[in-house]
Amino acid sequence: MATDIRAIKALNDFPETPYEKAASQNVLEFRWIHGQCFQFRLPDGKVLMTDPFLPQNPKAWRREDTPVLDLNELGPVDYVTINHSHFDHTSDLPAVFKENSPIVICDRIFARELSAAYQVPEYNIWPIVPGMTYQFDSFRLDTVAGKHNDIGGPCDLEGARFIDPENAMVGPLNSYGCLFNTSFLFTLTNHYRIGFAAGVDVKGMAEAWKGIGIDLLLRQRLVYAKPEEYAEDCKLLGGQLIVPMHHDAAFDWNADMNAYALDVNGLLRQDGVPMAMFNPQRLKWYKVQTSICAEAML
Repeated sequence: MATDIRAIKALNDFPETPYEKAASQNVLEFRWIHGQCFQFRLPDGKVLMTDPFLPQNPKAWRREDTPVLDLNELGPVDYVTINHSHFDHTSDLPAVFKENSPIVICDRIFARELSAAYQVPEYNIWPIVPGMTYQFDSFRLDTVAGKHNDIGGPCDLEGARFIDPENAMVGPLNSYGCLFNTSFLFTLTNHYRIGFAAGVDVKGMAEAWKGIGIDLLLRQRLVYAKPEEYAEDCKLLGGQLIVPMHHDAAFDWNADMNAYALDVNGLLRQDGVPMAMFNPQRLKWYKVQTSICAEAML
């Protein structure tokens, strides 16, 4: 049907219907639990957990007033990713499996030992090869091989220096953890991208993600990293929002992560970099949103 141009009128800038003051769209929800352990409520309703390690774990770095997770509030978990196989990234898998049966995504090099150590059914494990891309219902997963920071000593397959009398398989897993480290890029069903960047090979991760455009960057705060070093890492990796991880381990000078984040944000602003760091409160759920408003919130 042809348009009747005689009926066209100028836009009414002062209509009876009032203008909306703002609009927002939820992207996802997340909470930081401990170490590199996060939960994400994804756009399709599924839940992703990374590196399951809870603050009440006997081996966790914690203070007397560190909040612990009520396992009754853990809720559903549909996916688990493992960055590397050290105990502080894996040892609360049994707690997750008490009420859930998630897909566990990990490097194939230690998948067998992971299954044996924590009695994870082999059917639930999805072994990956770093450098490959995998498609799941809730996200596309791009993987990149990385490098753990130096913790000293030679590796041994028996795990003698990591011996655990209660679980013989933990020793080999911890040895593998010194050698094999995988970072992840999650592209969600709403096209939002989460970069999970752990370890010391920042240049390798930055090259793998070059030109992709990360929305939310989870970057490990290495225990010895000064704000200047952390800011430089984030600038290389890219992203709009930055959330720290593995900051459960700290020295006296960097135990205040709110002050640390303020320093990082000051450095980013000073360099004119359009990124912002946010330090989440442990166990608190946060919403990530895309918004339009008349006045900036910050």
